[in-house]
Amino acid sequence: MANPIGLQGQGVRSWKLAILVFTVLAAGTLLLEHTGFFAGAFRTEILARVDTGDVVSVGEAVTARNVSASDKASAR
Repeated sequence: MANPIGLQGQGVRSWKLAILVFTVLAAGTLLLEHTGFFAGAFRTEILARVDTGDVVSVGEAVTARNVSASDKASAR
């Protein structure tokens, strides 16, 4: 009788082996991460600084955009 999934015995074994290899690699990677081997490898730091004068309100941003658009229109 045929396998209902359509896989032969060899195909099932190769899938089991692939799942086992993936599981072992994933577990090893998690263990290395937990022990600190990858410390800082996946961490990003933001090096930008925002001063009080750099903050723009919504009204100022809209006004600046409208002025920019009118400058472009008058240049044509």
